Amino acid sequence: MNQSNPPKKLTKKQKDDLLAAHLPGLLSYHHLMLSDGVRNKLLFQAIQQHVNENTSFLDIGAGTGVWAILAAKLGAKRVVAIEIEEPLIPLIFKHAQENGVANKIEIIHGNADHVKLKGKFDVIVSELFGQDALGEGVTKSFISLRNRFLAPNGILIPQKLSMLAAPVKLDKSPQEFPVGIPLTANYLKTVKFNYSSQISIERREKTKVLTEPQLLMEMNFKTVETAPDLKSLSAGWKMNNLSEANAIAVFNRSTFTEEIIMDSFNSQSWGAAIYEFQPVPENEGEIYFNLNMDGAKSMWAVTTKTESGIKTQNFSPTFAPARIKMAKQMTPFKKVRPPKQNLPETKKNSKSKTK
Repeated sequence: MNQSNPPKKLTKKQKDDLLAAHLPGLLSYHHLMLSDGVRNKLLFQAIQQHVNENTSFLDIGAGTGVWAILAAKLGAKRVVAIEIEEPLIPLIFKHAQENGVANKIEIIHGNADHVKLKGKFDVIVSELFGQDALGEGVTKSFISLRNRFLAPNGILIPQKLSMLAAPVKLDKSPQEFPVGIPLTANYLKTVKFNYSSQISIERREKTKVLTEPQLLMEMNFKTVETAPDLKSLSAGWKMNNLSEANAIAVFNRSTFTEEIIMDSFNSQSWGAAIYEFQPVPENEGEIYFNLNMDGAKSMWAVTTKTESGIKTQNFSPTFAPARIKMAKQMTPFKKVRPPKQNLPETKKNSKSKTK
């Protein structure tokens, strides 16, 4: 009988090497989160609004522990912080020590889906603000955690997550690429359009939002029972100057409380996805955006409707390799292969005899 070999147990050195490789990115990510004043102030206000000495507080994906620490300092009667990243566990404790509440927080290392806790919680915080926050796995996990841990009339932060889209003008023009030389490289740009990108906070400050954002989908964490369908998201806008639009920005809006709302487009740590397209030289018109976020089958289309007619631009990560392969077939070029390396000849023992 064939049996698969069990995975080998890592040595102490291998574990140390993995930690050393993983730690810089992990620390940089959480440093960025704690540097995000927009996010921090809004979450601070939401937690402060709902936590007092009678509150039991659960932080799922506690990160560096600041929200659990805040709840403890606000006098919450019970505070639990769950974190799956092992290197962050001592950070939570050290930060709790710094703030004088180390003895008031129960720290748990593990996947929240596998954690068993006694009792329910009045407030549950779980930061689901990224693009993957609406994915099927995350949604199912959150539904399970809500049903297992949230007390009747308890508060979820965030309460609701919305996905919005808007046509934007990125701070650039076709004439500026390549930058600094009087040439064009439009083919590279058109192939690259098949990949969405994240826009930095510096670039967002120079990006002009051209219309009121439209809702693509919305999920209320308090009532949702199934993951949302991300295959047919759409929005449309009427515009007076259609030629300005060269991308669609897609971002999340987190409703922490009814009064406290954060658009990730304005956040330093949570960004916006950008879907670029070729602008149309028209003034008045309509623009429509259709998005399929079904994993490997993701694709999107930008359709413009003007007096000149209707034009649709289709994009998908699967299109780019096909375009490159097709262009390669039409490209005259010479390929130079590396020289073959001769394998060392096996020395034969000439004195060996067959008896």
